[in-house]
Amino acid sequence: MGGGGSAWRRNLVGCVAVAAGVLALSFGVPAIDRAVPDATVSSTKPLEFADNASVVPPPDATVVSEQTSPDQGVITMAVDGVRYRLSAESFPGTLQQLADRIREVVQNVAGIQGISPDQPVTSNGGIPGLQATYVGENRTGWYTVYLLDGTGVTAVVDGNDAGVTEHRDELEASVRTVAIDRTT
Repeated sequence: MGGGGSAWRRNLVGCVAVAAGVLALSFGVPAIDRAVPDATVSSTKPLEFADNASVVPPPDATVVSEQTSPDQGVITMAVDGVRYRLSAESFPGTLQQLADRIREVVQNVAGIQGISPDQPVTSNGGIPGLQATYVGENRTGWYTVYLLDGTGVTAVVDGNDAGVTEHRDELEASVRTVAIDRTT
């Protein structure tokens, strides 16, 4: 019987250790994540967000770290409450097919009330693109897509009407700085 009490104590110690580990992960990891601040980025030099894509951020843009993954070709920035998300991916289709795909995604977001027809745009580096604006219940925004040598870049700007209107010029200027390195 003396061995049974000893096993019970070992089990109790093990359970307490597991509980302590769960608590450490439950409270410690989020605390560490909150302690790592989102970073304000330079608006004077290109920021690489994928192996072959970059953008010059708008003034006062902050990278939203939990919504950014350069390994996956995604960066999300915030500018005074406006969300600015760029993604780069391999895309074998046409520019219109890329625009149609993002249009479908935007149309399926709850509260979106209308999207303008796609309009041709060109990046500062001469990459052809398409752009459309949309409106929702309490927000507005636009998407821009670029395609070069099988790499598609999508930029989506979304926020409340006042924020988007106030920062539209600098966000538009940033979207036009998207660069895609040519594949060899």
